[in-house]
Amino acid sequence: MKRTQKWLSFAAGMLLILMLGAVSAAAEEGDRTQTLRSNLEESGFYVQQGLFRELDTVKLASEGKLMSCFGNNAGSAYVVFSLPAAPDQNTSLGSEARGWPDEMASAYDDPAVVNDPANPYFAPGGWEYKLRQDEAIVLITPLPQECKYYSFINYIMFTEDKPGKIYQGKPGMFSVGNEDSGLYHPIFGSIGNSLNMTNIRHSGDSEYGTETVIVISANGTIAEQVIENLQAAGFGEEMINVMPIPAEIYRMGLEKGADTFSFLQRISQAADPNDYRDYLDHISERSTVYRVTPREAIPENPYQNETVIPRGTGVHEAAGLKDPEGTLDAIRKAVLEKYGEEYDYEELACEIAVPEGLTAYFTDFNAKGDNRDAMYLMTPEFTLESDEDFIVVYGVNHTAAGKGIYSNAVLYAKPMLNGITSIYDSLYQGSAAAWLDQRYEDADKYYVYKMARTQSDECTALIPYSTGNEQGKFYGVDNGNPVLVAFRSYLEDTGTGASYYEVIYDRVIVFHKR
Repeated sequence: MKRTQKWLSFAAGMLLILMLGAVSAAAEEGDRTQTLRSNLEESGFYVQQGLFRELDTVKLASEGKLMSCFGNNAGSAYVVFSLPAAPDQNTSLGSEARGWPDEMASAYDDPAVVNDPANPYFAPGGWEYKLRQDEAIVLITPLPQECKYYSFINYIMFTEDKPGKIYQGKPGMFSVGNEDSGLYHPIFGSIGNSLNMTNIRHSGDSEYGTETVIVISANGTIAEQVIENLQAAGFGEEMINVMPIPAEIYRMGLEKGADTFSFLQRISQAADPNDYRDYLDHISERSTVYRVTPREAIPENPYQNETVIPRGTGVHEAAGLKDPEGTLDAIRKAVLEKYGEEYDYEELACEIAVPEGLTAYFTDFNAKGDNRDAMYLMTPEFTLESDEDFIVVYGVNHTAAGKGIYSNAVLYAKPMLNGITSIYDSLYQGSAAAWLDQRYEDADKYYVYKMARTQSDECTALIPYSTGNEQGKFYGVDNGNPVLVAFRSYLEDTGTGASYYEVIYDRVIVFHKR
């Protein structure tokens, strides 16, 4: 009994020590961030605090609060800024009827100054914003615990409509804004390279579970001043990253017609689901976001357009496979032999899904949140007409073939581009063996998977309905609604996504019950 009491006392003591340690660490972090703010304010800057929070596009769209899901990668999470308006900028107003909250108002509004117009509103307010050429955004945030992939990247979000150009009805296009803010359309194109777990600067010895600082600016002078203040507040040089926005490319500023920007963190396939959920649930309270604006305008010192990591190794995926054409043809024949007599079918070829950021910007195209870490392919749209219709996706497992750290296939519904069903390469293992005989020695470098309404085998991913879906209507899709399949492969050894010209494109067969 005494041993038990001693053990309980010891355990309680250790728990108290751990709790006090956590409180102490949090207090120290609070001291550093507050010191940073004080230093910046004393150095002649307005400092406004924003939020860094999870953005569940499918949830918000299901609630009527988002106009597009932008091709979300089903099964992965996204985290975004929510920034206040700039000093002396009007607040972008939401819609009470639609549950759209207002953007956060600026804390600095001089009544003697005529305000700049508000950002074109896009729910949720504050996740897209204009930036002066001499502003900076500072993010201090914990990094996820171990996962397959995470990254941070800047985006050009919306740009002003060109006079006389018709956008209505064009693929991926819709309008935001009004007469005061100007009328805008989406670009959602990446800016430069991402920061990811292979290249990010961080505290501690690991790229997981430690801390990082990210400085975003279009002005090198401002970035340097912010970094000096970060170091003076106790943030080490080894953990500070600069993500430049090339001011000579984009229309910086707060005036009507200036471009709007956004920032996105992706997290995919956590090793521990509990750690993953805890990270997302508490990311806002554990992160600090400052919008930093000089009280007096600073002369331009623009960054040049960033030199991005080239795609490709010069070695095609086919070079590492034994008879890829024969193997893929054998899979196709086996699938058609099994289902072809009872079903009509259509074979769909993939093409490049989205352009990269700058290409999208200069061609007025919606890049839907592209990321150079990934290669994106997609099919034309089609429909499932009955509960007995299904989809077979097959091809080379790009991860096993050395063209990425992970790959997947996702079913999307139009027009919201909401990701519904996702099949990750962790499920591909052994899926092709049942369709190939022993002549094909590298069957594990291929995959065959179904997407269907009912579970017919262990290699079937279920397609939920939209109607009656307890999670929300955009977590599923009903028969007759246009859909498409998209494929991703993330991070080749080069440090960016594989070249579109060095991989064998994934394949899709849609079966319709006669």
